[in-house]
Amino acid sequence: MDPLYNLFITPIYLCLIYFVIAPYFAKRWTNKYTRKYFWWGLTAKMFGAISFCLIYQFYYGYGDTIAYFKQSIQIINSFYDSFSTGINVFFYKKNSLLTGRELYYLNNIIYKRDDSTWIITKISAIISIFTFKSFYSTSLFFSLWSYLGLFKLLTYFTNKYKKNYKVILSCTLFIPSCIFWSSGILKESILTGSISFITYYTLELINKNKREYYKIFILFILVIVVFKIKSATIITLIPCLIIFIIQKRLGKTSKIQKVFVLLIFILFTPLFLIIYQNQIINNLETSEEFITAKEKINGFQGDHGSRIKGHGGGEASTYHLKTSGDISIIGLLKAVPEAVIVTLFRPFPWEAKKIVQLFGALESFVYLFMFILLLLKKGIVNIIKKTYNNPEIFLCISYTIIFGFIAGYISFNFGVLQRFKTPIMPFFTLFLILNFINLKRFYKMK
Repeated sequence: MDPLYNLFITPIYLCLIYFVIAPYFAKRWTNKYTRKYFWWGLTAKMFGAISFCLIYQFYYGYGDTIAYFKQSIQIINSFYDSFSTGINVFFYKKNSLLTGRELYYLNNIIYKRDDSTWIITKISAIISIFTFKSFYSTSLFFSLWSYLGLFKLLTYFTNKYKKNYKVILSCTLFIPSCIFWSSGILKESILTGSISFITYYTLELINKNKREYYKIFILFILVIVVFKIKSATIITLIPCLIIFIIQKRLGKTSKIQKVFVLLIFILFTPLFLIIYQNQIINNLETSEEFITAKEKINGFQGDHGSRIKGHGGGEASTYHLKTSGDISIIGLLKAVPEAVIVTLFRPFPWEAKKIVQLFGALESFVYLFMFILLLLKKGIVNIIKKTYNNPEIFLCISYTIIFGFIAGYISFNFGVLQRFKTPIMPFFTLFLILNFINLKRFYKMK
C-alpha cells in the first residue's frame, strides 16, 4: 500500500477503465440522451473510490477494506511459493488437511473463517493479480462493478419512463452514500452491483417473456454469489420479485382477481412463519451471523445513545430498538416500523458524532424531507393505490421495507448501518422518483 506505488499505477488503470472498458458498455447501454450521464456517474464513482481509499488509509488507518486487501495479497504470495500451494490456499475449506506452507499463509488470513468474508478476499486476490497488488486500482474495479450494475438497472427505468430519464439518472447515480460506501473493497460494492444486475435481468425476462438462457445463467451465478456474501440481501429480494411477477401476470385481469391472489400471498407469508417458527429460530440461533448480532445487542443496545471507540480513534454512535433481541413473530412485526425508519432516516443531524456520519445524516435528512413532502402532496391513500397498481414501484418499496427492517434491526451502530443499507438506497430513491413523476402527471391532467 505504498502511496508512491499507487500514485504511479492507479492512473494506468483509470485510463484502462475510461478508454477501453467503459466505452464498451457506454456504446451498448446508452443513447445520445443518457450517454453523458453514464460518464458523469462513472467519474463520480471513480472519485468516490479514490476518496474512499484515501480516507481509510490516511484517516482511519485500518478497516475492513484494508484487511481484505492485505489478506488477499497472502493468497497471491502463496502462488509465488508454488502453484499447488496457491491452489490449496485459494480453494481452502473448513476442516481441510493442509501442509506447513499452506498453513503459513492461511494463518495470516483471518477472513477465511467466514464464507462471506472469504469470498470477498478471493475476489480481491483475483483482481489484485491484474492490478499488480495496487490497493487503489483494485478498489477502482470493485467500484466499477457496483456502478455498472446500478446503471444497467436504471436503463430499465429510463426505457420505461423515457421523458423522465434526467431525474431518474441524476438522482440515483449520485447518491452520496452509494458513491462512497460501494466504491471500495467491501461486500457492499459487490452486493450493490449484483443485486442491481439480478433485478434488471429478472425484469427483462418477465417483460420480454422470452427464455434467454444466457441471462438465466447470469442470474443463477449472481444469486449464488450474493447468497454466499450476505444471504439476507437475496432472500429479501426474492419475495419482492415474486410479487412483481404476480402483478405483471395479472396485469390484464380484473381488480378482484388481483386482490384475491395478492391477499393469498400476503396471508401465506405470516402463516409460513408461524408454522416454521421453531425451525427458523433454531437456524438463526445456530448461525454465526445471529450469534454475532446477539453479542452486539448485548454489548451495544443495553446503553441507548452510548458511544464506543470508532475508526481512527473517533466516536461511533449506537442506537436502541425497543424490541431488539425478541425474535418471535410478534416481536419481529413490532420492530418493523421502527427499524425501517432508523434505516432510511437516521441518524438525524444532531445525532452525528463524526464528520463522516454528519454527511450520512444530512443525506438521511434529505430523504426524510422528500418522503414527508410526498406524503403531504399525494397523501398516504393515493401512494398506496399507485404503489399497488404499479409493479415497479411496489418492487422498489417492498424491497426497501424488507431489507431496511433487517438492516435496522441488526446493525446497532449508525456507522455500520450507513454501509449495510447501501444496496437498497437506489430502490428507495426510485420509489420516491416514480411517485413524484406520477404526481406531476396527475397535476397536468387536472
